[in-house]
Amino acid sequence: MGDLKLPGVGSGFPIQSFVDATVAGERAPKEKMFARRANDISVQLSSYGTLKGVLEEFKNSLKTLGDEEAFEKRSTSFSNSGFATATADKNAVAGSYTLVVKQLAEAHKVSTGSLDAEKKYGSGTLTLGVGEESFSVSIDKEKSTLAEMAEAINNAEDNKGVRATVVTDDTGSRLVFFSDKTGTENQISVSATGNADGDNGATLDVLGATTEVQAAKDALVTIDGALITSQSNEIENAIQGVTLDLKKVNDTSADSEKPATKLTIGYDKDTVETNLQEFVKSFNTVMATINQLTSYDPETERAGPLNGDGTARNLTSQIRRMLSEPIEGASAPVKSLTDLGITTKKDGKIELDDELLKKQIDENFSKIGQLFASEEGVSKKLDDMLESFVGKEGILTKRDTSLNEQMKKLNKEQADFALYIEKYEERVYKQFSGMDIMVAQLNQQLNSVVAAFESMPDFNGGKQ
Repeated sequence: MGDLKLPGVGSGFPIQSFVDATVAGERAPKEKMFARRANDISVQLSSYGTLKGVLEEFKNSLKTLGDEEAFEKRSTSFSNSGFATATADKNAVAGSYTLVVKQLAEAHKVSTGSLDAEKKYGSGTLTLGVGEESFSVSIDKEKSTLAEMAEAINNAEDNKGVRATVVTDDTGSRLVFFSDKTGTENQISVSATGNADGDNGATLDVLGATTEVQAAKDALVTIDGALITSQSNEIENAIQGVTLDLKKVNDTSADSEKPATKLTIGYDKDTVETNLQEFVKSFNTVMATINQLTSYDPETERAGPLNGDGTARNLTSQIRRMLSEPIEGASAPVKSLTDLGITTKKDGKIELDDELLKKQIDENFSKIGQLFASEEGVSKKLDDMLESFVGKEGILTKRDTSLNEQMKKLNKEQADFALYIEKYEERVYKQFSGMDIMVAQLNQQLNSVVAAFESMPDFNGGKQ
């Protein structure tokens, strides 16, 4: 209350102490109940939140195994590195191929003679060709230095693939033109028509006189003795499903110290093995969390927050059943997780027989893909089951929503009770104040009576 509160005026009793004790007696049971309910809801929210978190992590771990591409990826390796790199898609057939890089593809490059980089060469037109295409660049008299002309060429909207730059050496500067594509089909040509209105009569015509700096070359590589010619150092499907990127010549006929390199294409078994190990690890995290939340210690008689919880029991039961049952559409000898060396322990966790897993990966790689990534595979079935718990309409998601609503309702009840207590305290204070006033009045009346009796004469004619 905001009003001034005083001790009992008439009675002398400590009214505020009486009020505080009465209000505390009214408040305490309800506040204990609120605290208990809030704690219960908070513990459940935290427990379900923890469980939901590990289930979502487990669900994510299934994606790598549920994707068919995980079992369609190919690995590539070279017996001698540095000569080429390779990537392979699912169409690549496992096998080995001998590569000899005889020649790298190179871009055509031509250059003007030595020129004055500061001079303006006047207006006119440059015509540049690349392969069978060409384009023209108009040069303004006031922007006709070598650098300005290079910029005009590079920024031309219809540029067909010719780049220009200024190279300066001890003899002077040159305007160098080069194709941005390699190969003999991308040779460049330069012609110039000037108006002879440059500095001291300089003309653009001098740019048309070029010499070859670098010849255009095709890439040449043999694969198991067969010659492949390519405009680019990136060669697609010379081997089915494989893209080669040539880096360096290793022609053994020219240099015995540059041996042929052997390209080996195989299944990406290491990645799948790692993904399976992560699957086991993630699953065991789920089971460890469930075991902790549902535990009971008979010695201390302490139970986990979800001990006896039906949702946790249901989840555990479904997971264990799915791990043990055969998968429709899977092929022998890999029809269940047990066939991969994954077995269940007493505490519900699983363990992995690494030797059996490696054996199955080496001998039955595609069948592991059927077990996990088929329409009725382990990943799909587990993912659907987990979605029923952690999805938007999942059991745990709805439980979270319900608990949060309960907490909001409880907070509202607490706020309402606080208002009730405030009013209750006012009423109690008024009651005790009223009692105090009545006591004061009674005391006054009693004092008056006593005074009256004291002032009465006694039977002997005197006052008492």
